[in-house]
Amino acid sequence: MNSINKTARIAGFLYLSYIVTTIFADVFCRSKLLVFGDAAATASNIMASERLFRLSFVSDLVSAVLFLLAAWALYVLLKPVNKNIALLFLLLNLGGVAVQCINMLNLFSAVLLLSGADYLKVFQIDQLQTIAMFFLYLYKNGFMIAQFFFAAWLFPLGYLVFKSG
Repeated sequence: MNSINKTARIAGFLYLSYIVTTIFADVFCRSKLLVFGDAAATASNIMASERLFRLSFVSDLVSAVLFLLAAWALYVLLKPVNKNIALLFLLLNLGGVAVQCINMLNLFSAVLLLSGADYLKVFQIDQLQTIAMFFLYLYKNGFMIAQFFFAAWLFPLGYLVFKSG
């Protein structure tokens, strides 16, 4: 198998792996726990299945790395077409992954607030649940901000694929 086909297969495998880990985190883990609009139910679900919630967090981190690696493999494939535009789509992808990873701190913050740690005893339980829900809404909105970068990287990628023949 020549080098180009091998790189293309690696890119495809990385992208498929990204899709699987993302679906696992969102559909099979987190969506079963979050009840937007009901802070008490969400807090109860997260604490009852904290391991599942943390697993979705780790799965999201793995999917971010896979997405970046898939973009890097595509960069290697498409760099001969136009190096500057290939670098642009790689940087846009990196921007989206960075925003996504920083945004995941909001998920982690929600779990910390619901952990029952001693330093949180000064707050009422309903206050902690409300603040945790606030961080979950921040995550939801931060995810939409990352989508701007993920959408923008598709334009230079599409151009390069078109030009590559």
